[in-house]
Amino acid sequence: MIRTGLLSIVAAALWPCVLAAQSPGAPNEGVQVGDRWVFDRSDEMTGFPKDTYTRIVTAVSEKEIITDFYVRGNSAKTIMIFDRDWGLIDNSTVKYKPNNGQGIRLPLAVGKSWRAEYDEKNYNTGANMHGSAISKVTAQESLTTSAGTFDTFKIEILIKAFPPADPSKQWEYQIIRWYAPQVNYWVREKYLAKFDKRTRVSTSTELVDFSQKF
Repeated sequence: MIRTGLLSIVAAALWPCVLAAQSPGAPNEGVQVGDRWVFDRSDEMTGFPKDTYTRIVTAVSEKEIITDFYVRGNSAKTIMIFDRDWGLIDNSTVKYKPNNGQGIRLPLAVGKSWRAEYDEKNYNTGANMHGSAISKVTAQESLTTSAGTFDTFKIEILIKAFPPADPSKQWEYQIIRWYAPQVNYWVREKYLAKFDKRTRVSTSTELVDFSQKF
């Protein structure tokens, strides 16, 4: 059976049941092979649309979620590997240990926060980075996109990363995500990357379609 974004209103009505069903020991146990999320991404610096991308789950194990990532108009796909908390481990260009520090920590509640440290290595350049992340649930909000209406947890993430050989070359990332348990993923994201205190990337992303396998 496939549930699409058109049925998200029904899913929203089941919000308390969804929360009760989540297990702290296996936060994303509901993720299944074939689950799909489609997003529109805009460039906040120019105000123009940037791209539309799709993420599809291709394999799930006790420790990992493997996805294919497609950008509309580009036939190539990127294989991306996450842990079961949606912390990125490998995006086919960069390897993170233990992950990129952006995973969630269920069960979620307003005021909950967590920290993470990680190391990353770029396959292509050999460059190394070390990062530290602080995440906090700052609100519980109902949010409407073209995919439907969702009850979400607003999670704010601050990351600082630098090459160990030169800590003065620091990147800072400010990420806000609205995580919807009913779809096991984000439905909106704001992403800001700064280097040398100057904004280098600023995007907003929103869920436009999804389907889930049961």
